Amino acid sequence: MMILVINEQEYKVKFGYNSFADSDLLENVQNIANLLSGTTSDEEVVGIGKMRELFSTVRELLYVGFMKYNPVSSVQEVGNLLDDYMEQAPKLTEDGEKEDRGVLALFIMLANELANEGFLADFVEKMMAAEKSQTQAILQDHKKTSKKK
Repeated sequence: MMILVINEQEYKVKFGYNSFADSDLLENVQNIANLLSGTTSDEEVVGIGKMRELFSTVRELLYVGFMKYNPVSSVQEVGNLLDDYMEQAPKLTEDGEKEDRGVLALFIMLANELANEGFLADFVEKMMAAEKSQTQAILQDHKKTSKKK
């Protein structure tokens, strides 16, 4: 479970099955992760639209993540909390550097939390294994085609 401290109050972030059953959040997280990892083609990158998607996804992830332990009334309330979070003075990390409080750093923390959750970790592992085997199959097909020439 992840904990965010905003205005000296702890907010527990816990993702569960109900968090994602009726939303596109997992797809949005995957799209942003693909963009960050460079697996998205140039045609799919639309600049400001992707930034808006990042901000919206972070806000929605926190909204559903807050629901179990510290329910909030709306995503707008979460947006207000995010404003406060971003305005707080960053803490020092164990290495003595300032904590990154940017939206991208928060997205990465939330994505890591998703991956650490039991039911999602299994899902992510299976997706990565399927992607790896698909890549290997494509490479094998490519080798076969080049040997025939």
